[in-house]
Amino acid sequence: MRFLKLIIFTTALIYSYSLKASEVTVIELHQNKSLDQLVLEQEKDEKNINDVDSSNVESEDHNLTLSNSSEENISNSNQDDEVETTNLQNENNEQNLDVEDVAFIEQENIFMIDEISLQKYLEIINNIKSQTLHKEFLNILSNPAMETTEEDINKKFFLIKKLYEMGEIRKSYNLIKESNLDLSSKKEYYQYLKKIELNYLLSTYKLSEVCELKSQLLEESIVLSNSLLEKTDIFCLTIDNKLSEAKLLNSLLLDKEQSPDLFFQQLFEYTVLENKEGVVFESTKSLQSNDLIFLYSAMLRINELPLTEKLIEIDPLNLSIPVILSDPTPMKIRLKAVNKAYYDNLVSVDILSALYQSADFNSQQFNKPEETIQSFSKNNELIMAFYYQLVNRQIFPEDRLKVIIEYWEFAKNIGLEQIAYSVTENIIQTFTPSSDNSKYSMQIAMAHISNKNFTEASKWLNFIDNKEINKSQLEYVKFLIELSENNDLSTIINFLDSLSNSINDEVDITILETIDVLNRFLNIDKEYVTNFNYDNIIDQRVMPSYFLITNLNKHIEQLNNMHLFMLAAISMENKNWHELYPEHLLLLLKAYNTYNQGSLIKPIILEILRDLNVTK
Repeated sequence: MRFLKLIIFTTALIYSYSLKASEVTVIELHQNKSLDQLVLEQEKDEKNINDVDSSNVESEDHNLTLSNSSEENISNSNQDDEVETTNLQNENNEQNLDVEDVAFIEQENIFMIDEISLQKYLEIINNIKSQTLHKEFLNILSNPAMETTEEDINKKFFLIKKLYEMGEIRKSYNLIKESNLDLSSKKEYYQYLKKIELNYLLSTYKLSEVCELKSQLLEESIVLSNSLLEKTDIFCLTIDNKLSEAKLLNSLLLDKEQSPDLFFQQLFEYTVLENKEGVVFESTKSLQSNDLIFLYSAMLRINELPLTEKLIEIDPLNLSIPVILSDPTPMKIRLKAVNKAYYDNLVSVDILSALYQSADFNSQQFNKPEETIQSFSKNNELIMAFYYQLVNRQIFPEDRLKVIIEYWEFAKNIGLEQIAYSVTENIIQTFTPSSDNSKYSMQIAMAHISNKNFTEASKWLNFIDNKEINKSQLEYVKFLIELSENNDLSTIINFLDSLSNSINDEVDITILETIDVLNRFLNIDKEYVTNFNYDNIIDQRVMPSYFLITNLNKHIEQLNNMHLFMLAAISMENKNWHELYPEHLLLLLKAYNTYNQGSLIKPIILEILRDLNVTK
């Protein structure tokens, strides 16, 4: 068969139970829906969301919740943002922030940056660790003003190229198709753009369109690097079952290439086999080029061969879904792909749960869970799936809760706690707070917050024993719940003010310094760094160059949104918030308070607090 078969998954059921042992409630997540159906529904929903986002980019939600991207979903209106930002700027007169100027910033787009500066900015910005800033950066690149002129051709190409290099091949492809400029006027641009188009069609498995584009490019005598066009031509001939012609072109390719593409040859040899029965394909050759990964994936899929982990390492945004749906691919790799896809908001919790449920374990393994987990060694993905099924096999409430707590703790240690919280959401909603389970109140409250069930989280806080709980952790949980109910800047200010009662001299100096900076920025009259140690007078954290600081201050004063964002992002390239020198952090807070009327300042402060891990 030419196309990849998708094995229909049986209905994935999650069993959760009430606190009474005699009562059992069955929660059906996706009755009568296969994994591929769930993925198709997810892609359709995402397309609808993208259509709405592209028509109203400025209304995007900029808020974060407790863990990773779960902190991004607290609702926030633009009108409230403007009022709160104005209040903040009124409070910061000493920081030279003119509220009237900020209120009337001219709407900018990235084409207002001169060509030389834009090219430099995009070359330097390669790793924005802040989720808030990374998301904003993508919005800036992928949603530029469409009313551009011929003078903007170079700038448009820079944006498309940057998106492709970031692994955002779909956004890059869409920008090509939506462009009102003739990007084919430069041959080097045209070849690069056609490579993107071809790779996008390969990644989305639109093989008929792949072969049509291939024919067009051959007629135009286009040359693509790594013989991509020639290899695609051979691939299309195999699809049409023109094997003799494919073999002839492949022999010509071997004569032409100085260094043969061994992985392609191995795939080609398997593809043209007349009888594949009993033949085991084992990939032993390394990939020649990352640019060929999309062709390799299509060839693997059409032959129903296992997909490699390299696919999700090179391009997780576009190739995770094919890996998830590939039944021949080892479960470990599929689980790694679904975890990555979930954090990238590519799949829903239903898809995640369905794949977790499909992992194959036997009754003997469930009877001896500790030995089973130990036998999996460092196969964390398989352990996550095993725990998920183990939780759902528990009959008695106390046993089920105990396994859930162990599951969360394991997931937290490997950075997958948001996934563990999500897949157990239906189960923990059946638990009722009581004195019997009060010792787990904080963990359950945090899980509810991660799942944005703030009302449920509040119920569990009433059963927390303050003597046994980290006070700063408790304050942080209360703060997130309050923020969901009253999402304004004063809530953040009140929380920072309250930290004085829970932070002591034993707290890491980095945390104290950062909170000190936040207090200065928000005009909170408290100092945390009071004990000066003259034994440590040199700080290993570095400041940006004088040139960068001067330019950043200039654009803050002139309210140049695009330059301001780019320079601020450059200054913290490859750095987390806690790695910044305090005065550098203060400068960035001023910069982002000016950028786009301060729309990013609240999610940035929340991100800083999470990055500091003030609850530890």
